[in-house]
Amino acid sequence: MRAVLTGPKDISDMAHAFNSMMAVLEEREAALSIAAIAFEIEEGMIVTDQDEVVIRVNRVFTILSGYSAEEAIGKNLSMIKSDSMHTDFYQRMREILHRDNYWQGEIWNRRKNGEIYPEWLTITAVVGKEDKITNYICAFLDITERKQAEEKIHNLAFYDPLCQLPNRRLLFDRLHQAVTTSARNKTCAALLFIDLDNFKILNDTRGHDIGGLLLMEVGQRLRASIRESDTLARLGGDEFVVLLEGLSHERSEAAVQAREVGEKMLIDISQPYMLKGVEHYSTAGAGISRFATYRRNLDVLLRHAHTA
Repeated sequence: MRAVLTGPKDISDMAHAFNSMMAVLEEREAALSIAAIAFEIEEGMIVTDQDEVVIRVNRVFTILSGYSAEEAIGKNLSMIKSDSMHTDFYQRMREILHRDNYWQGEIWNRRKNGEIYPEWLTITAVVGKEDKITNYICAFLDITERKQAEEKIHNLAFYDPLCQLPNRRLLFDRLHQAVTTSARNKTCAALLFIDLDNFKILNDTRGHDIGGLLLMEVGQRLRASIRESDTLARLGGDEFVVLLEGLSHERSEAAVQAREVGEKMLIDISQPYMLKGVEHYSTAGAGISRFATYRRNLDVLLRHAHTA
């Protein structure tokens, strides 16, 4: 529309309206500038429409995903989904998004090169007229290093660093579960305490590095002697413990089963070792503590196997 000015008052009103319009435009421009800066933060950013079709991505997205903006825009968000997440996971995510217009959590997605990696993802739904979702804004961080650090901490807490076997702490955790399971299923279980003979002499004569090689070899042989459901742990030094679960509900038969496993292990241990070019022979002793409905201190159960 064209303004028709008839006097000084009209000119003044027009100037006031023009200044007001300019102030609004400047505010919008500033807001857009802030939004553009925020969009380029050090997180991957994706904007989709209501059908999860990508309409905008930022620079960090292209770095983390491997997809260029041209490759991503116009594609469905499913292009970065991995097969490692169950269908129920996405169903639950959508339910929360439609209820709260917000979802946050850990998810595994796929890079362009096929690599699966962990993300910490935040999704915010943009709601328009009639409370209908018009867009989704996704912000994510690559948490690969954090997951690796968590795994390292877990391994330090629960695994022997030399043989990479469960340590005393993890053994007792699994032993507690085994006691509960045996009582519930009315089956027997057993602890085998295995102690190498003359290990100190090997350490003193050939050095701790050779002793370490022997311990790793013994650990590998013992691991091959048990089932996936059983647990092999190293308590320290030359002491190993095997937790056998799901043995017969008949105590005498369970004792025979545990003895057979123990005898096989001792035979495996007695086979020759080649340690840095020198053949070495080792033997071991084993004690067995069988249990079914055990309710005493777990340390006592381990001590019984040690005494045996």
